Amino acid sequence: MACSTKTLKAFSLIWDTIYALFGVIVIALGVYIILKLEYFDIAALVIIVLGVIVVLAAIFGTLGATRESSRMSKTFVVILIVLVILEVLVVGFFWIFQTSFLINVDQTFDQLWRDQPVPIKPGNVSQIANIERWLDCCGNVGSTDYILPPNSCYNSETDKLNVEGCRQKFLDYIADRWTAFNIFAVILVIVELVCAVFAYVLANSIVNRWRRSKYFPK
Repeated sequence: MACSTKTLKAFSLIWDTIYALFGVIVIALGVYIILKLEYFDIAALVIIVLGVIVVLAAIFGTLGATRESSRMSKTFVVILIVLVILEVLVVGFFWIFQTSFLINVDQTFDQLWRDQPVPIKPGNVSQIANIERWLDCCGNVGSTDYILPPNSCYNSETDKLNVEGCRQKFLDYIADRWTAFNIFAVILVIVELVCAVFAYVLANSIVNRWRRSKYFPK
């Protein structure tokens, strides 16, 4: 049984480490959104908070496994189950209302387009200019939106004018990343379930070992 407990402990620590890495990735994703997309700060902060919770939960699970604490391991299981339920509800909600989300993204782009300083100068430093450099696009529906396209409409490597509009490219980019985020969330839930299973089995193994040592001392 001692050997079994040690094996379960090793597997628990491995999966808790993987879980912590997922949390770090989530935090990095939130920071990336803040740096790249100014108007999505609230969503980015929610993602960062989720990542921090995941990392803290993983640390708690790791401590429970390291100390071979049945109580901490079972508490970790409860935390994971609560997180899984919340994540499934949130992902399901966003999956159902994906169309509404993309409509909001489209409206956000309209706001970015209207917020540009006029007249638009060659060295445009607006948020639209950042998107133009980021996605290699130009204007709303194309380069014809400008009388004289700004420098941000030119490819930094080839120095050629990007003729494609940014609206559709921006929507396609968000839609692709949104789908990838949902897939990532499903994988995260699976990892949490695996961690919960190992933590629960480890907690029972620790209790059983303690009972055996109590009634059958060496």
